[in-house]
Amino acid sequence: MELFLHSYSFRYYPLDHVFAIARESGWDGIELVTWHYDQERVEEELDDAVALGARHGVQVRCVDYIGAFTDDDPDLRAHSLQVVERVIRACARHGISLVNGWAGALVRDPADWRLNGSAAASSSHYELAADAYRRLGRVASEHGVRIAVETHPAAVHDTVAATARMLAMVPDPAVVANPDPGNTYILGEAERDPAILDTLAGRIGYFHMKNCLPGDGQPNFTVDTAHGYIDNVAWMTKLTELGGVPALCVEYCGEGDPHPVIAAAPAYVRRCLELAAGLAKAHA
Repeated sequence: MELFLHSYSFRYYPLDHVFAIARESGWDGIELVTWHYDQERVEEELDDAVALGARHGVQVRCVDYIGAFTDDDPDLRAHSLQVVERVIRACARHGISLVNGWAGALVRDPADWRLNGSAAASSSHYELAADAYRRLGRVASEHGVRIAVETHPAAVHDTVAATARMLAMVPDPAVVANPDPGNTYILGEAERDPAILDTLAGRIGYFHMKNCLPGDGQPNFTVDTAHGYIDNVAWMTKLTELGGVPALCVEYCGEGDPHPVIAAAPAYVRRCLELAAGLAKAHA
């Protein structure tokens, strides 16, 4: 399994610095977040990012997108789909076979994640999102790219359960799930149990790892990957039992200096994977 560094971890630093850290810490590549490129100018900016990575000997392996697929404005929805299609095509041109992101925000209360996303969604929102991913799945399939749907706050697919519901409406295998337990922790007891990944069996194509503490309406991300309420070994064990994924990405969302967190993460994640492999074998 390859390990990617999420560029959001260094969102207050230039992209050149992200590549330098990725090289020094031994990551297999980076996930390029929209903090570090403008998706409206994806062709030029991805050209620049790939060239910058080459100078550091680090590849862009995944590119983020942000959709507006569930917005009330049909013109905005159409434009958003066109932009994400361009992201897919630009990635294919550079041999980048994975894009990751979310369908857009449904917000009732920005301070309380539990009231947004799937909690605010109607069946029409799910159909709008599914229709968008069916279209994007066709484009992705044509270009040899997988499009990952992250369990992202405020999206219709903010929980594993909601993501499974939506993906059941999108049969294209190019559209895969990207569970992020740190994002879903606050959204209910069932979302804290790795067994919920069973609802996505056969559709998990990517995985985000971080950690968190409980918060008031939102998780508290001011902990490193190895500390917090998420049992990453348990999640990796369940993921292994379901067949694993080609790549895992580590993201740090807290404030303060990200350097020690990211420097320690590769060894920690590899140890989690070793332990998970042993536990999965024992459970078999």
